[in-house]
Amino acid sequence: MQHATSSRDTKAEIHRAAVELFSTQGYDKTSLREIAEQVGITKASLYYHYSSKQQLLRAIVGTFLDDIFQVLRLPETLPWSPETEREVLGAYVDVIIAHRATGPTLLRDIAAVLAAFGDDLDELIAQSRRFQLWLAGPDPTAADRLRAAAAVEAVGAAMSIELDLQAGDAEIRAVLLDAATAVLARRGSPVVE
Repeated sequence: MQHATSSRDTKAEIHRAAVELFSTQGYDKTSLREIAEQVGITKASLYYHYSSKQQLLRAIVGTFLDDIFQVLRLPETLPWSPETEREVLGAYVDVIIAHRATGPTLLRDIAAVLAAFGDDLDELIAQSRRFQLWLAGPDPTAADRLRAAAAVEAVGAAMSIELDLQAGDAEIRAVLLDAATAVLARRGSPVVE
């Protein structure tokens, strides 16, 4: 039983090292040897957990995709209301915060991610559009739909930049949720020309 715990810890260390190296050096320029060295294991030990760099990337990004799909599917079972909107947005923010270290890797090496997740990314885009439509509220105008997309992007900004903040997760969550709900609060308002 001890071995299973040790194995999970090693996988987590491998993930952290890979995310750090992929984010700073890029996916193509990072070798499995460098990841193994950073973790303090042999390359053979790394191969025990992941047979290739692409498999490691799939594991890292796959965890994010699993979590984000779970949140994006929430509106399928929940009727829209201001309370459920805030609840669902909160769940979305939580996933973004939990995976914010993965963001620079996703953006920096989009070609590698697309190669590893082409079909999943198509479904992610479709699910995200349905999520945004739900956030737009009942009988949304074109402006409401645009506001919903902007609210999602406001939250996603936490993944697109490296946040070197002294703030903790709770404060980051509050700021992102406030930003998204502020954008949505103008729902139904006419667009100023």
